[in-house]
Amino acid sequence: MNRVGKYAMEKDMDETELLKMVLELPEKDKMLMWSEGYIDLVIDKLPKYGQDILVNRKEKWEDTKAYYQEKLDNILSKEEMKMKMKSQRKEFALFVMENYKEFQSLLFLCYDENLKDADLRKFVYRKRYGARKSYLK
Repeated sequence: MNRVGKYAMEKDMDETELLKMVLELPEKDKMLMWSEGYIDLVIDKLPKYGQDILVNRKEKWEDTKAYYQEKLDNILSKEEMKMKMKSQRKEFALFVMENYKEFQSLLFLCYDENLKDADLRKFVYRKRYGARKSYLK
């Protein structure tokens, strides 16, 4: 949790000071608050006139998350993928790495039946600010 989130949790925090801190945050840190799931806490503590700063961004990120969820659902609905999901993990891994390298982290979570909303948010964050460079294949 970044310093803005920690400050928002304090009992004696000042709304205008929190707004100032949010305005000073780079876009990457604002998206990190969303991906880690505590942006709603910060939004609730902001003064009414300053909430739309984060609300608009949050809506944009939620739309992006829904886009990737739809792509993932399309992949999972394919007959070939359904067959591979029933196969052994090694066979599934080879298939995913060959055909869906971009979504492999999410597909493995689906294979293990362990995909959560937070995983999708973190995936969206990594897609935008990930450390891996596509030219390092």
